[in-house]
Formats: sequence, C-alpha cells, structure tokens
Amino acid sequence: MKVTYIGHACILVESGGKHLLMDPWMVDPTYHGAWWHYPPLVHTPKDLPKIDFLYISHEHPDHFDPPTLAQINKDAKILIADYRKKRFLERIRACGFDDIVELAFGEPYHCEGTDMELKLIPPDRPWDDSAILIKTEGTTVLNVNDCHLDDTTLARIGQEEEVDLAFLTFTGASQYPGCFDFPEEVKIERWQASKRAHVEEFANWAQLVRAKRAVPAAGNYALLAEEQIPFNTPHYVNTPQDAIEVLREKAPDIEGLQMNPGDVWTPAEGLQRRNPAPDWSKRMDDIAALAKQHSADVAKYFDSEPPAPPDLFDRFKAYFGGLLASDPSVPERVNIVTQWDVTGEHGGKWVIDFTRDDDWIYEGEADNWNLRLQVPSRMVAAGVNGDAIWDNLVLSFRFRLARNPDVYMREFWTWLCKL
Repeated sequence: MKVTYIGHACILVESGGKHLLMDPWMVDPTYHGAWWHYPPLVHTPKDLPKIDFLYISHEHPDHFDPPTLAQINKDAKILIADYRKKRFLERIRACGFDDIVELAFGEPYHCEGTDMELKLIPPDRPWDDSAILIKTEGTTVLNVNDCHLDDTTLARIGQEEEVDLAFLTFTGASQYPGCFDFPEEVKIERWQASKRAHVEEFANWAQLVRAKRAVPAAGNYALLAEEQIPFNTPHYVNTPQDAIEVLREKAPDIEGLQMNPGDVWTPAEGLQRRNPAPDWSKRMDDIAALAKQHSADVAKYFDSEPPAPPDLFDRFKAYFGGLLASDPSVPERVNIVTQWDVTGEHGGKWVIDFTRDDDWIYEGEADNWNLRLQVPSRMVAAGVNGDAIWDNLVLSFRFRLARNPDVYMREFWTWLCKL
C-alpha cells in the first residue's frame, strides 16, 4: 500500500496497481470564492494517475468539487454512502460519472481487481456524511475526514481493527463566532475554546481507535479575500503541528505524522516528505502573501457571480414561503424571527417570522428579531434559484450575523443547512 496526501481531505491510495482517490478538492477556490488551499498543493488533477475507485464522503465542496471532478477519468467507479436523499447522487451523475455504487454503512465492499476492502462508517449526527476504513495488504487506514463519530463507534473500531494510519480532523471551519457581531474579546475567548476542543478531540479519537499513527487532516485552508483575512486567526485555527503536540502530550505511544501536500506513507518506508514541512509560525505571513498573489483572482471570481434579478424579493418569498407552507412543522420547530439584510443590487430588508401561523415573509424591519443575517444579494439569489446549497453559502464566511438572545439556534441552522 502507498498513501499519498494530496492536501486538505484529498488522499490517494495505491494497492496492487489500482488507485483509490478520496474527497478530491484540487482546484481553487471553493465555497463561493472563499476557500483556498494552504499549504498550496503540489499536484493538479492532471498529475493524477488513472483513478479506478473514487470515494466521496459528502457534499461539501472541499470534498466534492465539480471543477476537480471534471478533470478525472469518467470510467472511475464512484463510491458513496447510500443516503436517503438522492441529491448528492444526482450531482455526481451531472459531473459525467455513470458507474456509481451506493454502499450500505458497515457492509464490507471489495474493490474488484485488488485485495482492498472498504467499509463506510455513519456519523453520529443527522447529516449525510461518512468515514471510511480501508484494508489492504495487511494494512488498515482509517479516514474520518469531517465525519463526526461518537466515542462508542470509535472505541468499537479500536477493538475490532488494527488501525495503522488514521486521518483525523483537528481544527474548526465554522462561521461561529467569527462572522457574528460579538465584541473582539468575546470572539477570542470562544475561538480559543473551540481551538482547544478540536485538538483534544484529535488526540482522544486517536486513542479510542488505538491508532498506531495519526495524521491531522481535512482542516487546512485559507481565506484570501481582504475582508476575510482576520478569520484566519491563530486564535481559532489549529495547525497540524498543534495537533501533534497535543497528541504527544496526551498519548505519547501514538506516532503523530504531519503529512503535507505531496507527502507519501508506506508500511515499509514510513513517511517520505515531498518538501520540507511548513514553518507554521509564519502561517499568517504566508496567507497574507497568498492573498496578495491571488487578489486579482479573488476579485475576478466575485465579479463573475451572476447578478441578483430585479424580482429577488418575490423569489425569496416564493422560495421560503413554499417551503414553510409544504411543512407546517418547520415554523413550529424553528419558532424565531429572522431579519435578512440583503446587501447589493435588488436587496433590501426582509423578514422570515417563524413564530407566525402564516404570512411568514415580508419586507421591512422586525423589532423583535432573534437572528440577523447580512448576506450579499447575489448569494441569496443563488440560494433561492437552486444554484447553490445554503450550507455552502454559510460556510463561505461571507455572511455577517447577530443573535438575540446569545444562544445557538439549532433548529433554524439545521433546517436551512439541509435545504
């Protein structure tokens, strides 16, 4: 077995002359022009070998990236979990792939022509996501990517498998608290709490699965738009080195491996570096340099977004009104007032009042709002026209948010981000 770390959550496994590619995002940017690779990749899609099997864990664009998939051979066998909703399946088909296998969670799958056996693991949360266990040539690799697993599941993996190499998440990627209007000292306090929780989770998961080696993965990225540079703050973002230092502190018997773009691991030779590891103390300087280098590309991307139509409010009202009318349980569950400040051409101040029995959506300002969302009109148009997924829009860090009271409004976010 040969494992090549392409970058972020993208990993290439070679066994018996066959290639399994996982979660390929290899074309910058993603998340509506916001996310760029850091450290930069050393491979392009054209550098990849012929792909025999392509596993995609879930629909987030840093794992499922159509511009990357456009450059991958279309006879690859696509492996995804058998999700109830089929939107993900249809989006893969729309990328030109016909040979798609929907795998049941927990059922072994043998990759034809190899001795590779795969098994998908379900998340502990109500999201369409999966982790994957790969066994071949006497070696076992666990790739958790973004899939959140409970301690019971992790411990069972540790009891049933001998995990040689585990790719585990180690840092956050959320609009909270950075996109909210909290005072800076409150943001820093909450950023730092999240930061520490993520690296401790990395170490805890490595221990629960009894990994011999653990790799921090599916976490590095950079926001290069000028107004987003502060969101790269070290108050929030862990580096792989941070994760490995906590692992060394919590579980010194587990080897922490920092794999960077292009690095290779094999059972016989261990870690083989493509390039020297980054100097993580210079991360913010590196990102500032990347932002300068790509400033024209960032501006070009944002300028290329389709403009909002003149009847945007009518579309907004028809879209959200139709959703609420079709499922009366949604207003009852959400039960808050949301104020939408839609900026840019054909925007305005609009309200979705989930506390009403009907007539939920109207123009104006709500005095009793609980959640305030400032969103560019082009992004609202993409959402209501069905050209974008709301979860991806939110994770672009291009929303600005406020909440009253200062509590997590779980029902609203779960509903919106599953649309």
